[in-house]
Amino acid sequence: MSLDFASHLEDPDLDRVSAALVRAGQRARELARRTGTGIAVRIDGELRILRGAELDSTPEASDEG
Repeated sequence: MSLDFASHLEDPDLDRVSAALVRAGQRARELARRTGTGIAVRIDGELRILRGAELDSTPEASDEG
């Protein structure tokens, strides 16, 4: 899964927060894969639990929708 996230914020501190959130999501997916657990995400306004291969093939989750 590609996470080509680019922030357009003027504040460099907020820009680093955005990057940290992306890294946290990547680490959560890695942990879920290793432990065989799921991750709750909102995709297109729908709450879903992603497991296994879904963690690699599903677009980034969003709170919008």
